[in-house]
Amino acid sequence: MRTWVDFMDIKRSVALAALLRQYQVKLHRSGIDQYRGCCPIHGGEGRDAFHANLSRNVFHCFACGAGGTVLDFVAAMDRCSLREAALKLAGQTTAALASPKQLVTRENRPLRPLGFTLHGIDSAHPYLAARGIERATAEQFGIGFNRGSGIFGGRLVIPIHNEHGELVAYCGRAVDGSQPRYRFPSGFPKSEIIFNLHRAAAAGEPSVLVVEGFFSTA
Repeated sequence: MRTWVDFMDIKRSVALAALLRQYQVKLHRSGIDQYRGCCPIHGGEGRDAFHANLSRNVFHCFACGAGGTVLDFVAAMDRCSLREAALKLAGQTTAALASPKQLVTRENRPLRPLGFTLHGIDSAHPYLAARGIERATAEQFGIGFNRGSGIFGGRLVIPIHNEHGELVAYCGRAVDGSQPRYRFPSGFPKSEIIFNLHRAAAAGEPSVLVVEGFFSTA
């Protein structure tokens, strides 16, 4: 005789946060009850491909497409059916809910200014013109194509500053459709940095226009 298991009850009572801790998934906070990190299911590239929403108790990986509830997570991690996942989860409750701090893999520490700048940046690259960015504007912002080597070689580099105007990192943007489209240094807390904030603050305007990406338009 088969054991009865209530899928709906398990999805309501088992906390995704507890499972993430149980499977030792390392994430970083990206918003209220929202965390990101490398996908523990396919283990591929994409530092922030895996998204977990603790309030909704769901997850999704934008790289491999996996997603769903706690049942889907266990089934994907253990390579088993949803029923087998439900039987494994039977008995686990929200009492094991991990606090948000237990899922964060590092302390919030201020970024140190870089001790170098990239040279030989081509601010007249055709990609910039195609995006409507004039050379003078690109030079003002320090944006240009990097023909060198390293993680930003063959990419459009975009300097990132803190609120004091100190250079803290570069972002490399692919111009040929390669992935990832945007490449950041390992461990860079991009959800904590507002691009161009120091210039916006210096302008002294009563309001600012916030857009999603470096080249977004309203």
